[in-house]
Amino acid sequence: MEVSDQLLVEAAKIYKVLGNVNRIKILRFLERHEADVTAIVSHVQLPQPQVSHQLAILFQYQLVSKTKRGKHVYYCLDDPHIVEMVDAMIGHVAHEIKHEPHHD
Repeated sequence: MEVSDQLLVEAAKIYKVLGNVNRIKILRFLERHEADVTAIVSHVQLPQPQVSHQLAILFQYQLVSKTKRGKHVYYCLDDPHIVEMVDAMIGHVAHEIKHEPHHD
């Protein structure tokens, strides 16, 4: 399949966004829970301003979506394929650390 340069550039931007461990922690948490900032802060153990900043980046790249209910904004994973991709990379890293062969 031929992929345009524009798609490759956009994919590289997403990989750059995923190059932050705190964003990955947030995405993996949101895979299992819809949550407001307070719950996310509690789970990832980061200061609220930092979590809010990371959520803004994830929202900008359409990796999370948000819904306002009353005074609270709830975030959820926008595309579960992103976490599947992260989990595949974690599997790759786990094999590398153990010096085990990769399975097809």
